[in-house]
Amino acid sequence: MNSFNKLTLLSICLAISFHYSLAQRFLRDTGQTGAQVRAEMAIDEGEGLSGMSREMFLMKDKRWEILPSELKGVKSSVRRHVLKYLKDPVELSLQKKKGKYGMRAIGKTQAGQKLRAYWRQCPPGVIEKLTSSELLEAPYDEAVRSRLAMVEFEVQLPPMRGSKKLPSVVYSVAIEPGTMNPKAIIPRGAGKIRIYPEGRDSTPIEAGTGNIGLSMKPGLVDPQWAKGRPVFRKGRSVGML
Repeated sequence: MNSFNKLTLLSICLAISFHYSLAQRFLRDTGQTGAQVRAEMAIDEGEGLSGMSREMFLMKDKRWEILPSELKGVKSSVRRHVLKYLKDPVELSLQKKKGKYGMRAIGKTQAGQKLRAYWRQCPPGVIEKLTSSELLEAPYDEAVRSRLAMVEFEVQLPPMRGSKKLPSVVYSVAIEPGTMNPKAIIPRGAGKIRIYPEGRDSTPIEAGTGNIGLSMKPGLVDPQWAKGRPVFRKGRSVGML
């Protein structure tokens, strides 16, 4: 066998080996590789089926929390009504079903009361886009909202006394994918709050800013690790084991 034939045979073997390794990667059902491939395929299919942006697709399986806000600049009657339901963190479960004002969601208060909610991309014009020179002088939260992708969380509350219309509280929040984990999603800065006291047809009230975060799962350190260990009992001298 001459050198040309040997080289050809070697190329064929390498090509077969490469295609075999690719096939193994896609046919494998267990382990880290299989999970990664399934996640990649799920994102592609999800984006095509639902029409959501990549950021929204990454958001949908996370547990979100609306944190309490001071609601600056809101008159007392509206403020009291809103804080009646939002004075404590409200957990949001996002859904892929479309509703009247975007994708549906379910809010749950600390007392267990469920609230109708929506989530969607932030409409154009809600957040002012800053120029490069303005970004250098703008506050951090405004600069972040101008630069990153924006989403909105809307929570509908029961009607105020003497009204039949459902007031809405809307949070406009900046988000971006994670740096180390591209399938993670991170809220950036405080969200901008608008309140519609007489439903979506009423004039919105600017209510300052508020935070929306992700519900964190237990970390690597077990919080119950010290439970029952005598060294951590109250009354022990400092530094004494």
